Amino acid sequence: MQEKQEDDVSRRSFLSNTGKILAGVAVASSVFASQEKNVSAYGYETGFKYVKLDPEEVGRITYENYFKRWCASSVMAGFVEPLRAKAGGLWKDFPIDAMRWAHGGMAGWGALCGTLVGAGTVIGLVTNETDVSEGMANDLAFYYSNTELPSYQPKKIIKTKLEQMTLATTPVCHISVGRWMRASGKAFLSDERAERCARLAANIAMETTHMLNNWKDGKFKAKHALLFNVAANGITSQNNCADCHGHSVPPAETYTTLKE
Repeated sequence: MQEKQEDDVSRRSFLSNTGKILAGVAVASSVFASQEKNVSAYGYETGFKYVKLDPEEVGRITYENYFKRWCASSVMAGFVEPLRAKAGGLWKDFPIDAMRWAHGGMAGWGALCGTLVGAGTVIGLVTNETDVSEGMANDLAFYYSNTELPSYQPKKIIKTKLEQMTLATTPVCHISVGRWMRASGKAFLSDERAERCARLAANIAMETTHMLNNWKDGKFKAKHALLFNVAANGITSQNNCADCHGHSVPPAETYTTLKE
């Protein structure tokens, strides 16, 4: 009898706390929605000029550069090389490989995919409003996470043929790559994985080009709300926590492809 009473109290407490949490989320959502445009947005000066680029050219340069520069710097090269010729100015002396450290989710730590670091750097250099650059970066994270990639098809394949595409559901490097490795059965240090990341880098560079071209024409409009996960979860976060945390997460040794 006592145990039943304790269970009833626990249930009531859980429901009460859950209600408070949901109410808190609702309040947070409304607050962030009302503050989104003025919380920290401001214009800034930039000497890096942008001219509209051909997405296919940017994608090709990015893909070709990947095998010597890896993800972040290859995306930078996709923009810097044509902008040196077409816009000049500060682009002429821009050190592309200053971003090489971001490969593999920051020097191989598997955090944010380096393609997004490279693309975000270009966006920040050429746009002159923080809310615009954040809007583009936010949209790019959604695109990366919720699109089956890589879909880029090079005219001249450098490493190997590739058929497998996967949905990352996150911009985190090691989860994105790990999902693809599990689906394809290929090891990290394989030609197929290198080919996959090279093509994915091209996809991200091309999507960024489309956004910047629209911005140049005065037509860019963000598709997704800023601070989306902050409003939903009350903290900077993602909605795929179980991919890294929880009882069902497989230990590293179950990833047999790492032994190939």
